[in-house]
Amino acid sequence: AGGVVHSFDDSLELANKFTDLGLYIGINGCSLKTESNINTARDIPLDRLLLETDCPWCDIRASHASFKHVKTKFATKSEKKYESDCYVKGRYEPTHIIQVAEVIAGIKGISVNEVANVGTSNAHKLFGKMEK
Repeated sequence: AGGVVHSFDDSLELANKFTDLGLYIGINGCSLKTESNINTARDIPLDRLLLETDCPWCDIRASHASFKHVKTKFATKSEKKYESDCYVKGRYEPTHIIQVAEVIAGIKGISVNEVANVGTSNAHKLFGKMEK
């Protein structure tokens, strides 16, 4: 049994109720808009977090409180035509997961590698070992 509470943006108390049930808490850009969101995400145990992008939505914007922790930037354009190494502005893609990991690392005071490793382990525990 198990599951994930997708795109969580509520209180720590509610997150704790979900994790007490054995659920993981999914965190993406929509989960990291405000200082209150950041404080909640910081206090959720790392072994209960799953990183999400919720593509094409829920990007981390410059107006979000979490933006100060984003290190990796991506070239964007407004035209929705494929171009190598360039993304459509306002459309989150799976590769943007690094930004969610950077925010979690920044607010928890740990490395991005630790966040990525634990996040991968959590996904494997919930969904099973995934093949490359």
